[in-house]
Amino acid sequence: MAFDVSGARIWPVPPDWSAGVKESLAWGSDVMQASGTAVTQHRSWRASPRRAFSFNVLADAQSRRVAEMLIAGWNGAWQLPIWPDVQVLSATLASGATSIPCNTTGFDFVAGGKALLYSSVNTWAVVSIASIASGALTLSAATTAAWPAGTRLYPLRKARLRDNAQERQLSDDIGNRSLTFDISEFCDWPVLTGVTQYLGHDVLEKRPDEGEDPTSSFARLQQTVDYGGAFPVVADLPGIALRVQQTNWVLYGRPEHTWYRSFLYTRCGRTAPIWVPSFTADLKAAASIAGNSTTLSVEWAGYTLFGKGKANRKDVRIELMDGTVYYRRITNSVEAGATETLTLSALLRATAITPTQIRQISFLSLCTLAGDELTITHETDAEGLATSTTGWQAVVPDV
Repeated sequence: MAFDVSGARIWPVPPDWSAGVKESLAWGSDVMQASGTAVTQHRSWRASPRRAFSFNVLADAQSRRVAEMLIAGWNGAWQLPIWPDVQVLSATLASGATSIPCNTTGFDFVAGGKALLYSSVNTWAVVSIASIASGALTLSAATTAAWPAGTRLYPLRKARLRDNAQERQLSDDIGNRSLTFDISEFCDWPVLTGVTQYLGHDVLEKRPDEGEDPTSSFARLQQTVDYGGAFPVVADLPGIALRVQQTNWVLYGRPEHTWYRSFLYTRCGRTAPIWVPSFTADLKAAASIAGNSTTLSVEWAGYTLFGKGKANRKDVRIELMDGTVYYRRITNSVEAGATETLTLSALLRATAITPTQIRQISFLSLCTLAGDELTITHETDAEGLATSTTGWQAVVPDV
């Protein structure tokens, strides 16, 4: 079968997983920033993210010839298997079946969409999905052939192939080709629910991977006038340093893949701000915190001189060794010799907390994603490993 019922052609040649499969998600948002205050407004103007998959095809013999023929002979719509969402049939699927027992949670199946039963580059069938249950797909029409256990099952998405699918010819019968498919249909995904909130905004609670060193910097909204003769005149009207940081994610297993995708959809590009901890030891407790106390003594860090009352320097994440986390605002601070005494917006708990019980005190910055486009690199299918990086841009808190 060369076409599905809508006239779209299937791309049947699997990717070379040694290079992974890169998935990009691109939202559309506007961020308007006041030059005098650095205050921002955010809005989204794209119903769902644009989505694309890039991968290499290392093909030989029949697979190479099929790939060559498809690219040369077809310039219309494609049905692209969502490669990271592969699963195999655990039992034979009989001819005339009207449902397919399979996992659906965290998979890119959609009611009214299509799926692919796949055995080889020229042995496959497209099925239409009428509805989705927790353990099965109900089909719009019965299957016309039997499919043995071990047959691969993929969700399908409409796509268009970008030009310049260049091939590196390794021999007269082996080629390595780079392909990028742009998905040409809306791809919705559920947003997160039950997220911890602090002062009206979500909080990033999951600690990112630190196997690769995270990075951070500060940027100011400086304006420079320089006529080339005298020294430049530099104006910094807001007088605020906004933190830029980068976090790396290593996702293993479908629950983590599912959480991360929902997390990105909840952020909607640069539209929805979130409190992002620095996840570094920004302050160090110098004495025990008494029970029912709102006073925190920390090692002198220049906070009272330079950070007091500053945007994104007023809120802290206090994490204890037992995993308990408190979010508090610093309402006042005074120097006390080699220490500084901070007043918190609310007490932590009724019993005392010693410095050795505190794992980390980090500042919170209200941030949006630094850009609208992100990439997930699927090293394996979604039961295994994927990596991604998110950049964060601090904004002036509205609280």
